Parts: sequence; C-alpha cells; structure tokens
Amino acid sequence: MKPESTKERISSLDILRGFALLGIVVVNSLGFNASFFNFGGYYGSLPDPEQQLFYNVFISLTADKFIFLFSFLFGYGIFMQYRKFKENNQPFGHFFSRRMMLLAMFGMAHVVLLWAGDILLPYAIAGLIVFLLRKAPTVLQLMLAIFFYFFVAFWMAASTCIPLPDSMTSLCTECLGQARIVYSSGNYFEILQLRLHEYADFRNINMFYYLPKIIGITLFGFVASKYFLHKKVAAHKLLWAISLVLIAVVAIIIYLKYESVFSIEGPFAMAAFMAGYELMNLFVASTYLLFILLIASFPAPARLLKPFALMGRMSLTNYLMQSLILGIIFYGWGFGFFGQTNVMMVVGIALAVYVFQIIVNIVWFRFYDSGPLEKVWRTWSYRKLL
Repeated sequence: MKPESTKERISSLDILRGFALLGIVVVNSLGFNASFFNFGGYYGSLPDPEQQLFYNVFISLTADKFIFLFSFLFGYGIFMQYRKFKENNQPFGHFFSRRMMLLAMFGMAHVVLLWAGDILLPYAIAGLIVFLLRKAPTVLQLMLAIFFYFFVAFWMAASTCIPLPDSMTSLCTECLGQARIVYSSGNYFEILQLRLHEYADFRNINMFYYLPKIIGITLFGFVASKYFLHKKVAAHKLLWAISLVLIAVVAIIIYLKYESVFSIEGPFAMAAFMAGYELMNLFVASTYLLFILLIASFPAPARLLKPFALMGRMSLTNYLMQSLILGIIFYGWGFGFFGQTNVMMVVGIALAVYVFQIIVNIVWFRFYDSGPLEKVWRTWSYRKLL
C-alpha cells in the first residue's frame, strides 16, 4: 500500500479543498483580529455603519460554510482510503489510527503554539468516530449524520427540560480588556498563557457545537464518497447543473427567511433558531460545493483553477501556515494589528495571505510532489506498508 501519486489525485477535489482554504483564511483572519471571549459582541458593535454592514453580510455568507466544505472533504477522503485498503485486502485500522493520532498531535501543537481556533483536533476525533461507523448501513450513517449535524438544536431543546451545560457560551467579559492589551502588545509567552485560557473557555462550544457538527458533516462526506459524487457530477453535468440551480434557489430563500421563520417565542426559541441557522448553512455550503465540483469537471476552468488545486494538495501545510502568518500579522510578537475595526482591511489582508500562499505553492510543486507536513503525515501513516 502506498499514498496516491500525483497522477492519481482527483483535481476537482483538490480544487474544492483549495477553495475551502480560501474561505477558512478570510474567516480565521477575523478570529485572529478579535478574541473568542466575545467575538460576536466585538463585531456586533463596529463604529462604522458601512463596516458593520459589510461584516454582517460577509460573515453570514462565510462563517461555518467553509468548515462544512473542509469537513465534507475530510470524510470523502476517509472512505477513499478505506475503499483502497479494502480492495487490496489490507488492514485499515492500524493505518488510520496512526493517521488520526498524528493529526491530533498537529492540532494540539496548533492550539499551544499558534491559535485557539484549531479544527484539526476535532477532525481527528471525528475521524475515529467515522472509522467506528464505517461498516454501518448507509441509511444509519445518514441518520447519524443528520443527528450530529443538528446536535446543538437537540441539546438546546433538551436543556429546557433537564439541566445541561450551556453549549454556546465562551464569554469572559472581564477578560476582554486583558485580551486587547495582551494580544496586541504582549510577548509570545504572555499570548500563549492567554490563548490557553481562551481555549479552555471555548470548550463548551467546541464540545457541544463544533465537534458534533464536524462529525455529522464528515459522515455526509463519507457517504457521498461511497457513491462517487465527483464522478457523477462530471458524468452528468446537465442533471447536476439543474440540481445546483434548485439547491441554490432553496439556499437563497432560507438565507433570506430563516431568521424570521425560525424565530419563535418560548423556551425552545434558541433551539429553533439554531436549527434554522444550520439548515441555512447546509444549503449554502452545498451550493458552494456543487458549483466548484461542476465547474472543475470542465477541462478549461479546471486548468484556470489549478492554483486552487495546488493549495488543496497540501491543505494541512497551508492551513497551519495561514495561522503562522496571521499570528505574525495580528499578535504582539509580530506586527500587533490585533483589534482592527476596519473589517474590509482585515479581509483584504487575508486575501493577500492567500495570494502569497498560491505563489509559495506554485514554486514548491516545481520541486516536490507533496507538502512538507503531508510528507510527514503520510510517512507516519504508511510506515509499515511502504
């Protein structure tokens, strides 16, 4: 058993992965610019009305949608690996457990060294859960995917009847002033200490909101990979173009109406709102996903989108590189830009970071076949099989 060679890679999936990285860097730039202690409160009270309007529209079109794409592709890749091992009559468990263990280590290092908004550790946990469910019937996998995806709504509804931890709190109002000072002008070790405090305060959202949702989306991707979604899109372009239009129309309707439709009175108000919010995320993200897969199935657009494919080929390295660069820009051990109220400028910085990464990737792949961290990850995963 060996890793996929460059010629065996699926271009449309790499393009989609690269597109997801674009969304992740622009959303994460806002996280580096403000503390999780009161992220929504900070961006909900911007002094400039134009910046506030831009933020409201921008975040509604991006937040959680690109995590959806990344998580979906994560599950998609898990089944592709599982199928390859199964077809070659090779044991999958040892390979995959090593793979998830190293991914978890990358995630923990990410939290400690760079940023509290890590997604790699939840992915490692989600991967192991999906591994345990790999032989379950497809219908059960889909039912569990829906359950985990909307888990936060079920949790909030249940909390009206029994005492449960708050799934959405990460507020520490007394920490906000400290965060502004430390993140903008503190040294690396002062920022490290505060970041670990911030990560600890963010634990409920990670545990009861993001982790279950990532598990659900990963299962969606796992099931889609079973049925070769990328091949079906490429083989039946007209049918999937019609499907894309229908899904996009539904996505627009839900995007415009979910706040009013799912706003109810009573103890289940928050649960209903979160169900509507996640339904909106599901359709908007699915629109992005199908659009990229569809245009990437045509040769000419695929060639134009090759820089996105290069980004996707070393997504782990690029994801962590984004955190390193954004840390240098926004934290006190770098340029100390933390706390900007010009959201357009922050997004512009993120786009510049992405363009810089594209250039780095183009140069890198002139000399190497895979990213540096991908090489480490594959070598560790396949070490007894190569």
